[in-house]
Amino acid sequence: MSGFPRPRGSREEAELRRASLRLAALFTALMVGLLGLGGLLVYGIVATQTRQAAEQTLESAVRNDSPRDVPLDVFLAVYDDGRLAVSRDMPAGLPDEQALAEVARDGTSRRGTVSVGGRTYEVLTARRGPDVVQAAVDTNEAAEQLRRLAWSLVVSVLTAGILAGAVSAVAARAAMRPLAESLALQRRFVADASHELRTPLTLLSTRAQLLRRRLADPRGQESGSAADEAAKQEAAIKAADDVVTDTKVLTGILEDLLVAADPRQPASTETVNLTAVARGAVGLLQPEAERRGLALELEAPASDVTVRGGQAALQRIFTALGDNAMDYARTRVRVSVGRSGREAVIAVEDDGPGFPPGFSSHAFDRFASARDSESGTGNESAAAPRHYGLGLALVAEIAARYGGTVRAATASEGRGARLEVRLPLAGKQAQL
Repeated sequence: MSGFPRPRGSREEAELRRASLRLAALFTALMVGLLGLGGLLVYGIVATQTRQAAEQTLESAVRNDSPRDVPLDVFLAVYDDGRLAVSRDMPAGLPDEQALAEVARDGTSRRGTVSVGGRTYEVLTARRGPDVVQAAVDTNEAAEQLRRLAWSLVVSVLTAGILAGAVSAVAARAAMRPLAESLALQRRFVADASHELRTPLTLLSTRAQLLRRRLADPRGQESGSAADEAAKQEAAIKAADDVVTDTKVLTGILEDLLVAADPRQPASTETVNLTAVARGAVGLLQPEAERRGLALELEAPASDVTVRGGQAALQRIFTALGDNAMDYARTRVRVSVGRSGREAVIAVEDDGPGFPPGFSSHAFDRFASARDSESGTGNESAAAPRHYGLGLALVAEIAARYGGTVRAATASEGRGARLEVRLPLAGKQAQL
Protein backbone atom coordinates (compact mmCIF):
# COMPACT_ATOMS: atom_id res chain seq x y z
CA MET A 1 0.00 0.00 0.00
CA SER A 2 1.20 3.51 -0.72
CA GLY A 3 -0.06 7.03 -0.43
CA PHE A 4 -3.01 6.19 1.78
CA PRO A 5 -5.30 9.07 0.79
CA ARG A 6 -7.95 9.81 3.30
CA PRO A 7 -10.92 7.64 2.37
CA ARG A 8 -14.32 9.24 2.16
CA GLY A 9 -16.54 7.34 4.53
CA SER A 10 -19.94 5.97 3.62
CA ARG A 11 -21.56 8.40 6.06
CA GLU A 12 -20.11 11.45 4.27
CA GLU A 13 -21.04 9.96 0.89
CA ALA A 14 -24.61 9.34 2.01
CA GLU A 15 -24.96 12.86 3.40
CA LEU A 16 -23.48 14.34 0.21
CA ARG A 17 -25.85 12.28 -1.91
CA ARG A 18 -28.91 13.30 0.12
CA ALA A 19 -27.97 16.98 0.13
CA SER A 20 -27.27 16.92 -3.61
CA LEU A 21 -30.59 15.24 -4.34
CA ARG A 22 -32.48 17.76 -2.20
CA LEU A 23 -30.77 20.68 -3.92
CA ALA A 24 -31.35 19.14 -7.36
CA ALA A 25 -35.01 18.50 -6.53
CA LEU A 26 -35.53 22.09 -5.39
CA PHE A 27 -33.82 23.47 -8.48
CA THR A 28 -35.78 21.14 -10.77
CA ALA A 29 -39.07 22.09 -9.10
CA LEU A 30 -38.19 25.76 -9.53
CA MET A 31 -37.32 25.26 -13.20
CA VAL A 32 -40.48 23.26 -13.89
CA GLY A 33 -42.56 25.88 -12.07
CA LEU A 34 -41.04 28.75 -14.04
CA LEU A 35 -41.32 26.89 -17.35
CA GLY A 36 -44.90 25.92 -16.50
CA LEU A 37 -45.82 29.52 -15.79
CA GLY A 38 -44.14 30.53 -19.04
CA GLY A 39 -46.06 27.85 -20.91
CA LEU A 40 -49.36 28.98 -19.42
CA LEU A 41 -48.57 32.55 -20.40
CA VAL A 42 -47.72 31.53 -23.99
CA TYR A 43 -50.86 29.39 -24.23
CA GLY A 44 -53.02 32.21 -22.89
CA ILE A 45 -51.56 34.72 -25.35
CA VAL A 46 -52.04 32.36 -28.33
CA ALA A 47 -55.57 31.44 -27.25
CA THR A 48 -56.48 35.13 -26.86
CA GLN A 49 -55.03 35.99 -30.24
CA THR A 50 -56.90 33.07 -31.85
CA ARG A 51 -60.17 34.18 -30.30
CA GLN A 52 -59.61 37.79 -31.34
CA ALA A 53 -58.75 36.67 -34.89
CA ALA A 54 -62.02 34.70 -35.08
CA GLU A 55 -63.98 37.71 -33.80
CA GLN A 56 -62.35 40.01 -36.33
CA THR A 57 -63.12 37.55 -39.13
CA LEU A 58 -66.77 37.40 -38.08
CA GLU A 59 -67.01 41.19 -37.71
CA SER A 60 -65.53 41.64 -41.15
CA ALA A 61 -67.76 38.95 -42.68
CA VAL A 62 -71.09 40.39 -41.46
CA ARG A 63 -70.30 43.64 -43.24
CA ASN A 64 -70.76 41.86 -46.55
CA ASP A 65 -74.19 41.62 -48.16
CA SER A 66 -73.33 38.83 -50.61
CA PRO A 67 -72.24 35.30 -49.65
CA ARG A 68 -69.97 35.24 -52.69
CA ASP A 69 -67.72 38.01 -51.30
CA VAL A 70 -66.49 36.19 -48.18
CA PRO A 71 -63.41 33.95 -47.83
CA LEU A 72 -63.78 30.22 -48.37
CA ASP A 73 -63.39 29.40 -44.66
CA VAL A 74 -66.29 31.69 -43.71
CA PHE A 75 -69.93 30.75 -44.22
CA LEU A 76 -72.38 33.63 -44.73
CA ALA A 77 -76.17 33.77 -44.76
CA VAL A 78 -78.11 36.90 -45.76
CA TYR A 79 -81.79 37.20 -44.91
CA ASP A 80 -83.47 39.84 -47.04
CA ASP A 81 -87.20 40.41 -46.84
CA GLY A 82 -88.11 36.75 -46.61
CA ARG A 83 -85.37 35.59 -48.95
CA LEU A 84 -82.33 33.67 -47.64
CA ALA A 85 -79.06 33.56 -49.54
CA VAL A 86 -76.26 31.31 -48.24
CA SER A 87 -72.66 30.49 -49.12
CA ARG A 88 -71.78 27.52 -51.23
CA ASP A 89 -71.13 24.33 -49.27
CA MET A 90 -72.98 25.67 -46.24
CA PRO A 91 -72.73 22.89 -43.60
CA ALA A 92 -75.91 21.09 -42.63
CA GLY A 93 -77.40 22.72 -39.54
CA LEU A 94 -76.43 26.21 -40.66
CA PRO A 95 -77.54 28.92 -40.79
CA ASP A 96 -78.97 29.27 -37.32
CA GLU A 97 -82.48 30.24 -38.33
CA GLN A 98 -83.60 30.94 -34.78
CA ALA A 99 -80.84 33.52 -34.34
CA LEU A 100 -81.78 35.06 -37.71
CA ALA A 101 -85.40 35.36 -36.67
CA GLU A 102 -84.55 36.89 -33.28
CA VAL A 103 -82.20 39.48 -34.78
CA ALA A 104 -84.78 40.28 -37.50
CA ARG A 105 -87.36 40.84 -34.81
CA ASP A 106 -85.41 43.00 -32.31
CA GLY A 107 -82.28 44.06 -34.25
CA THR A 108 -79.90 43.06 -31.45
CA SER A 109 -76.72 41.24 -32.54
CA ARG A 110 -76.21 37.76 -31.20
CA ARG A 111 -73.09 35.65 -30.81
CA GLY A 112 -73.08 31.93 -30.17
CA THR A 113 -71.76 28.52 -31.14
CA VAL A 114 -73.34 25.78 -33.17
CA SER A 115 -72.15 22.16 -33.07
CA VAL A 116 -72.99 20.15 -36.17
CA GLY A 117 -71.59 16.78 -37.23
CA GLY A 118 -68.89 16.83 -34.55
CA ARG A 119 -67.63 20.28 -35.57
CA THR A 120 -68.10 23.55 -33.77
CA TYR A 121 -68.81 26.88 -35.45
CA GLU A 122 -68.57 30.36 -33.99
CA VAL A 123 -71.62 32.29 -35.20
CA LEU A 124 -72.31 36.05 -35.29
CA THR A 125 -75.72 37.34 -36.35
CA ALA A 126 -76.24 41.07 -36.89
CA ARG A 127 -78.50 43.50 -38.73
CA ARG A 128 -77.02 45.45 -41.61
CA GLY A 129 -79.54 47.93 -42.86
CA PRO A 130 -82.66 46.08 -43.99
CA ASP A 131 -80.82 42.74 -44.09
CA VAL A 132 -79.92 40.29 -41.35
CA VAL A 133 -76.49 38.80 -41.90
CA GLN A 134 -75.11 35.71 -40.17
CA ALA A 135 -71.44 34.67 -40.42
CA ALA A 136 -70.04 31.36 -39.19
CA VAL A 137 -66.41 30.29 -38.75
CA ASP A 138 -65.20 26.71 -38.17
CA THR A 139 -63.22 26.78 -34.87
CA ASN A 140 -62.06 23.14 -34.98
CA GLU A 141 -58.77 23.90 -36.69
CA ALA A 142 -57.93 26.66 -34.22
CA ALA A 143 -58.91 24.41 -31.31
CA GLU A 144 -56.72 21.63 -32.71
CA GLN A 145 -53.80 24.02 -32.99
CA LEU A 146 -54.30 25.08 -29.40
CA ARG A 147 -54.36 21.43 -28.29
CA ARG A 148 -51.14 20.73 -30.19
CA LEU A 149 -49.60 23.82 -28.61
CA ALA A 150 -50.69 22.67 -25.15
CA TRP A 151 -49.20 19.21 -25.65
CA SER A 152 -46.01 20.70 -27.05
CA LEU A 153 -45.69 22.94 -24.02
CA VAL A 154 -46.33 20.05 -21.62
CA VAL A 155 -43.76 17.82 -23.36
CA SER A 156 -41.27 20.69 -23.48
CA VAL A 157 -41.70 21.44 -19.78
CA LEU A 158 -41.35 17.77 -18.82
CA THR A 159 -38.31 17.31 -21.05
CA ALA A 160 -36.73 20.47 -19.70
CA GLY A 161 -37.54 19.29 -16.18
CA ILE A 162 -35.82 15.93 -16.76
CA LEU A 163 -32.77 17.59 -18.30
CA ALA A 164 -32.71 20.21 -15.53
CA GLY A 165 -32.93 17.42 -12.95
CA ALA A 166 -30.02 15.53 -14.48
CA VAL A 167 -27.86 18.63 -14.93
CA SER A 168 -28.74 20.04 -11.51
CA ALA A 169 -27.96 16.71 -9.84
CA VAL A 170 -24.46 16.75 -11.32
CA ALA A 171 -24.01 20.46 -10.63
CA ALA A 172 -25.38 20.16 -7.10
CA ARG A 173 -23.04 17.29 -6.32
CA ALA A 174 -20.10 19.27 -7.65
CA ALA A 175 -21.21 22.34 -5.71
CA MET A 176 -21.87 20.43 -2.49
CA ARG A 177 -18.68 18.39 -2.57
CA PRO A 178 -16.39 21.18 -1.23
CA LEU A 179 -18.83 21.77 1.64
CA ALA A 180 -19.12 18.06 2.33
CA GLU A 181 -15.36 17.69 2.27
CA SER A 182 -15.03 20.64 4.65
CA LEU A 183 -17.50 19.04 7.05
CA ALA A 184 -15.75 15.68 6.75
CA LEU A 185 -12.41 17.38 7.36
CA GLN A 186 -13.84 19.09 10.42
CA ARG A 187 -15.16 15.82 11.82
CA ARG A 188 -11.87 14.12 11.04
CA PHE A 189 -9.90 16.85 12.76
CA VAL A 190 -12.06 16.56 15.88
CA ALA A 191 -11.64 12.78 15.90
CA ASP A 192 -7.89 13.01 15.28
CA ALA A 193 -7.40 15.70 17.91
CA SER A 194 -9.37 13.81 20.55
CA HIS A 195 -7.38 10.65 19.81
CA GLU A 196 -3.94 12.24 19.62
CA LEU A 197 -4.32 14.60 22.58
CA ARG A 198 -5.86 12.13 25.00
CA THR A 199 -2.62 10.31 25.87
CA PRO A 200 -0.33 13.35 26.33
CA LEU A 201 -3.02 15.18 28.31
CA THR A 202 -3.44 12.18 30.61
CA LEU A 203 0.33 11.91 31.07
CA LEU A 204 0.62 15.64 31.70
CA SER A 205 -2.15 15.54 34.29
CA THR A 206 -0.57 12.57 36.05
CA ARG A 207 2.84 14.20 36.26
CA ALA A 208 1.34 17.48 37.45
CA GLN A 209 -0.46 15.61 40.25
CA LEU A 210 2.75 13.81 41.22
CA LEU A 211 4.62 17.11 41.27
CA ARG A 212 1.96 18.66 43.50
CA ARG A 213 2.13 15.73 45.93
CA ARG A 214 5.88 16.02 46.18
CA LEU A 215 5.72 19.74 46.81
CA ALA A 216 2.93 19.31 49.37
CA ASP A 217 4.50 16.30 51.15
CA PRO A 218 4.57 17.22 54.87
CA ARG A 219 7.42 14.82 55.52
CA GLY A 220 9.70 17.16 53.62
CA GLN A 221 9.17 19.81 56.28
CA GLU A 222 10.14 17.45 59.15
CA SER A 223 13.38 16.30 57.61
CA GLY A 224 16.43 18.15 58.80
CA SER A 225 18.83 16.44 56.45
CA ALA A 226 20.27 18.72 53.81
CA ALA A 227 20.87 15.69 51.58
CA ASP A 228 17.21 14.74 51.80
CA GLU A 229 16.16 18.28 51.00
CA ALA A 230 18.47 18.35 47.98
CA ALA A 231 17.16 14.99 46.75
CA LYS A 232 13.57 16.14 47.10
CA GLN A 233 14.34 19.38 45.30
CA GLU A 234 16.09 17.50 42.52
CA ALA A 235 13.10 15.14 42.17
CA ALA A 236 10.72 18.10 42.05
CA ILE A 237 12.83 19.81 39.38
CA LYS A 238 12.89 16.61 37.31
CA ALA A 239 9.13 16.27 37.64
CA ALA A 240 8.73 19.90 36.55
CA ASP A 241 11.05 19.24 33.59
CA ASP A 242 8.89 16.26 32.64
CA VAL A 243 5.81 18.47 32.73
CA VAL A 244 7.54 21.03 30.50
CA THR A 245 8.61 18.27 28.10
CA ASP A 246 5.08 16.89 27.95
CA THR A 247 3.76 20.39 27.31
CA LYS A 248 6.15 20.81 24.38
CA VAL A 249 5.10 17.44 22.99
CA LEU A 250 1.46 18.42 23.36
CA THR A 251 2.06 21.76 21.62
CA GLY A 252 3.89 20.03 18.76
CA ILE A 253 1.07 17.54 18.30
CA LEU A 254 -1.50 20.33 18.25
CA GLU A 255 0.46 22.37 15.71
CA ASP A 256 0.92 19.32 13.51
CA LEU A 257 -2.81 18.55 13.67
CA LEU A 258 -3.64 22.11 12.66
CA VAL A 259 -1.27 21.89 9.69
CA ALA A 260 -2.69 18.52 8.64
CA ALA A 261 -6.24 19.87 8.93
CA ASP A 262 -5.66 22.28 6.03
CA PRO A 263 -4.80 20.25 2.91
CA ARG A 264 -4.38 23.44 0.86
CA GLN A 265 -1.11 24.23 2.64
CA PRO A 266 1.94 22.10 1.90
CA ALA A 267 3.40 20.34 4.91
CA SER A 268 6.45 22.17 6.26
CA THR A 269 9.47 19.90 6.54
CA GLU A 270 12.85 19.90 8.19
CA THR A 271 15.68 17.43 8.45
CA VAL A 272 14.84 15.07 11.32
CA ASN A 273 17.06 12.47 12.91
CA LEU A 274 14.87 9.40 13.35
CA THR A 275 17.33 7.82 15.74
CA ALA A 276 16.96 10.69 18.21
CA VAL A 277 13.18 10.78 17.74
CA ALA A 278 13.01 7.04 18.40
CA ARG A 279 14.96 7.39 21.65
CA GLY A 280 12.71 10.20 22.81
CA ALA A 281 9.54 8.28 21.93
CA VAL A 282 10.74 5.13 23.68
CA GLY A 283 11.50 7.24 26.75
CA LEU A 284 7.92 8.52 26.74
CA LEU A 285 6.52 5.01 26.31
CA GLN A 286 8.76 3.38 28.92
CA PRO A 287 6.62 4.20 32.01
CA GLU A 288 3.52 2.69 30.38
CA ALA A 289 5.48 -0.39 29.30
CA GLU A 290 6.73 -0.88 32.86
CA ARG A 291 3.21 -0.48 34.20
CA ARG A 292 2.06 -3.25 31.89
CA GLY A 293 5.05 -5.46 32.66
CA LEU A 294 6.40 -5.32 29.12
CA ALA A 295 10.00 -5.13 27.97
CA LEU A 296 10.44 -2.16 25.62
CA GLU A 297 13.51 -2.51 23.39
CA LEU A 298 15.11 -0.04 21.00
CA GLU A 299 17.30 -1.13 18.11
CA ALA A 300 18.93 1.79 16.28
CA PRO A 301 22.24 2.38 14.51
CA ALA A 302 24.92 4.52 16.08
CA SER A 303 24.85 6.90 13.12
CA ASP A 304 22.01 9.26 12.33
CA VAL A 305 19.11 8.24 10.08
CA THR A 306 17.69 11.46 8.68
CA VAL A 307 14.52 12.16 6.74
CA ARG A 308 12.52 15.22 5.71
CA GLY A 309 9.41 15.76 7.82
CA GLY A 310 7.93 17.30 10.93
CA GLN A 311 9.46 16.51 14.30
CA ALA A 312 6.12 16.21 16.13
CA ALA A 313 4.48 14.22 13.33
CA LEU A 314 7.32 11.71 13.13
CA GLN A 315 7.30 11.28 16.90
CA ARG A 316 3.59 10.51 16.63
CA ILE A 317 4.48 7.63 14.32
CA PHE A 318 6.61 6.02 17.02
CA THR A 319 4.15 6.65 19.84
CA ALA A 320 1.13 5.45 17.86
CA LEU A 321 2.87 2.28 16.70
CA GLY A 322 4.22 1.72 20.21
CA ASP A 323 0.81 2.20 21.84
CA ASN A 324 -0.76 -0.25 19.41
CA ALA A 325 1.96 -2.84 19.98
CA MET A 326 1.68 -2.60 23.78
CA ASP A 327 -2.07 -3.18 23.53
CA TYR A 328 -1.49 -6.67 22.10
CA ALA A 329 2.04 -7.66 23.23
CA ARG A 330 2.48 -10.51 25.68
CA THR A 331 5.96 -9.84 27.01
CA ARG A 332 7.89 -7.41 24.83
CA VAL A 333 7.80 -4.68 22.19
CA ARG A 334 10.75 -3.88 19.96
CA VAL A 335 11.21 -0.54 18.18
CA SER A 336 13.81 -0.37 15.44
CA VAL A 337 15.18 2.25 13.07
CA GLY A 338 17.33 1.43 10.06
CA ARG A 339 18.03 1.96 6.38
CA SER A 340 17.07 -0.03 3.32
CA GLY A 341 18.37 1.36 0.05
CA ARG A 342 17.25 4.97 -0.17
CA GLU A 343 14.61 4.59 2.51
CA ALA A 344 14.56 4.88 6.27
CA VAL A 345 12.71 2.02 7.91
CA ILE A 346 10.75 2.37 11.15
CA ALA A 347 9.50 -0.95 12.50
CA VAL A 348 7.64 -1.88 15.67
CA GLU A 349 7.19 -5.56 16.55
CA ASP A 350 5.30 -7.29 19.34
CA ASP A 351 4.95 -10.91 20.42
CA GLY A 352 1.16 -10.82 20.53
CA PRO A 353 -1.31 -12.82 18.44
CA GLY A 354 -0.56 -10.85 15.28
CA PHE A 355 -3.07 -9.91 12.61
CA PRO A 356 -5.84 -12.29 11.57
CA PRO A 357 -5.39 -13.85 8.12
CA GLY A 358 -6.16 -11.40 5.32
CA PHE A 359 -6.42 -8.39 7.64
CA SER A 360 -2.98 -6.88 7.05
CA SER A 361 -4.18 -4.86 4.07
CA HIS A 362 -6.87 -3.20 6.24
CA ALA A 363 -4.82 -2.56 9.36
CA PHE A 364 -4.31 1.12 8.54
CA ASP A 365 -7.96 1.87 7.75
CA ARG A 366 -9.80 4.19 10.08
CA PHE A 367 -11.61 2.32 12.86
CA ALA A 368 -10.60 -1.03 11.41
CA SER A 369 -11.63 -4.05 13.44
CA ALA A 370 -11.09 -7.79 13.26
CA ARG A 371 -11.67 -10.88 15.33
CA ASP A 372 -8.77 -12.61 17.01
CA SER A 373 -8.61 -16.16 15.70
CA GLU A 374 -6.60 -17.25 18.75
CA SER A 375 -9.50 -17.44 21.13
CA GLY A 376 -8.45 -20.76 22.50
CA THR A 377 -11.69 -22.44 21.47
CA GLY A 378 -10.96 -22.89 17.81
CA ASN A 379 -14.14 -20.99 17.04
CA GLU A 380 -13.21 -17.77 15.25
CA SER A 381 -16.75 -16.44 15.36
CA ALA A 382 -16.67 -16.57 19.15
CA ALA A 383 -13.48 -14.52 19.38
CA ALA A 384 -13.63 -11.00 20.69
CA PRO A 385 -13.27 -8.28 18.06
CA ARG A 386 -10.09 -6.15 18.05
CA HIS A 387 -10.56 -2.46 17.27
CA TYR A 388 -7.67 -0.38 15.92
CA GLY A 389 -9.34 3.04 16.07
CA LEU A 390 -7.45 5.98 14.57
CA GLY A 391 -3.85 5.42 15.63
CA LEU A 392 -2.66 3.33 12.70
CA ALA A 393 -4.73 5.36 10.21
CA LEU A 394 -2.99 8.53 11.40
CA VAL A 395 0.38 6.82 10.97
CA ALA A 396 -0.51 6.03 7.35
CA GLU A 397 -1.59 9.63 6.73
CA ILE A 398 1.60 11.06 8.22
CA ALA A 399 3.72 8.66 6.17
CA ALA A 400 1.84 9.61 2.99
CA ARG A 401 2.29 13.30 3.79
CA TYR A 402 6.08 12.89 3.65
CA GLY A 403 6.17 10.53 0.66
CA GLY A 404 6.37 7.30 2.63
CA THR A 405 4.53 4.00 2.79
CA VAL A 406 3.24 1.69 5.51
CA ARG A 407 2.97 -2.06 5.75
CA ALA A 408 1.62 -4.59 8.21
CA ALA A 409 3.08 -8.08 8.37
CA THR A 410 4.04 -10.93 10.69
CA ALA A 411 6.92 -10.28 13.08
CA SER A 412 10.40 -11.42 12.09
CA GLU A 413 10.31 -14.30 14.59
CA GLY A 414 7.17 -15.71 12.98
CA ARG A 415 4.85 -14.69 15.81
CA GLY A 416 3.23 -11.37 16.56
CA ALA A 417 2.74 -8.31 14.38
CA ARG A 418 5.22 -6.08 12.59
CA LEU A 419 4.20 -2.56 11.59
CA GLU A 420 6.60 -0.89 9.22
CA VAL A 421 6.91 2.68 7.92
CA ARG A 422 9.29 3.58 5.11
CA LEU A 423 10.30 7.19 4.44
CA PRO A 424 12.70 8.64 1.86
CA LEU A 425 16.14 9.34 3.31
CA ALA A 426 17.22 12.97 3.35
CA GLY A 427 20.29 14.63 1.88
CA LYS A 428 23.41 12.63 1.18
CA GLN A 429 22.01 9.51 2.81
CA ALA A 430 19.56 9.14 -0.08
CA GLN A 431 22.47 9.07 -2.54
CA LEU A 432 24.41 6.29 -0.83
